[in-house]
Amino acid sequence: MKPRNLRILLVVEPGWTGVFRHVEGLADFLHESGQSVALAYSNVRGSDGLEALVRRVISWGGPVRNLRVSHSPSPWDLRALLRIASIQREFQPDVIHGHSSKAGALVRLPALIRPSRASLFYTPNAYYGMARQGGIAEWFFTSIERRLANVGATINISQDEATFARDILGLRRENQFIIHNPAKVDFFLPATSQEKRESRQALGIPEDCLVLGTAGRISFEKDPETLFRALAPLFRAHPRLRLLHMISGKPDTKLARLAKSLGVEDKIQPLPYQEDLRAAYHALDGFVMTSRYEAGWPIVILEALSCGLPIVSSTGPGMSDIGHAGLSHCWTAGVEDVPGFTRALQDWLEDLPRHRPSNHREVAVGRFSPSKCLGAVLAAYRHRVLPPQKRA
Repeated sequence: MKPRNLRILLVVEPGWTGVFRHVEGLADFLHESGQSVALAYSNVRGSDGLEALVRRVISWGGPVRNLRVSHSPSPWDLRALLRIASIQREFQPDVIHGHSSKAGALVRLPALIRPSRASLFYTPNAYYGMARQGGIAEWFFTSIERRLANVGATINISQDEATFARDILGLRRENQFIIHNPAKVDFFLPATSQEKRESRQALGIPEDCLVLGTAGRISFEKDPETLFRALAPLFRAHPRLRLLHMISGKPDTKLARLAKSLGVEDKIQPLPYQEDLRAAYHALDGFVMTSRYEAGWPIVILEALSCGLPIVSSTGPGMSDIGHAGLSHCWTAGVEDVPGFTRALQDWLEDLPRHRPSNHREVAVGRFSPSKCLGAVLAAYRHRVLPPQKRA
């Protein structure tokens, strides 16, 4: 028997970076699967992609609400709670799914007072406490996560995040799903020689350069300082080496000063936030992430894999397994390990002329396709909402 279609309210903050790109893909997948979708969002950290998603949801007949909240706690959060209650009354969802700590709190807090008719889901996209920074902020956010841990179900995107949730926050296994982020494997494809030339031309990168890419917010989590320091001796030893730094958010003057003090500012090309990073990936010879922690393998790593690119990665929480996941062209180093990243990047450079066959595209398609990962999210919804005889 075919299961009935579900009414799903997605709640998200922010409207850009990997969190939003996951929600964007999930909304499209749910609609294409015949589910009804509503959206509560915030344009405080918005993007053209967010505006386009809002228009799509409206065109599907789903209600939308702009919560107008930031990621930090604020008195305006009360207004956001009222707007979520309003869209619930209008839409009558079977499932409410909050993405990121702010959205997750807004979705689950009311259930402490009155149980929700809808099944509640939360995807944290990395707990603040995984950074292990200590201090009042970590205590505050971890305390909230502990209080809300077993309100509804949580979808963790890696074993590392799942272990943190159980061991530190007290999340019970029966309230936990582990489902990896997906990559748009039919959208992010390996570059042809012509596409690589055209992408470098468009970005103003000489054709004979060796181009390494990285992407993300300039933040403690992403740790670009370690990458800059690790690259400094390699830039001197390999004059053709360049870094394409795909930045989400505003450039950072402190990071610019570091590049200048290292004498590498002319080797690093910043690229402001792009809705579509295909051309950037197509210009690259390799991709690197030096994050201190992640929820799981970041979407940008999955996209780079889908494009067949070699990977250099940290082994911080969320990515501790990437070095032994069967990737043919992956080199790793520990968190904040500048010499280790220099060695890993040197190994990547030495491997390039060998032109070994890569399995990265195969891994991306086999493990991280939208049908596999987002299909598992829909199955989790049905598991919580529908009685066994009516599930898919």
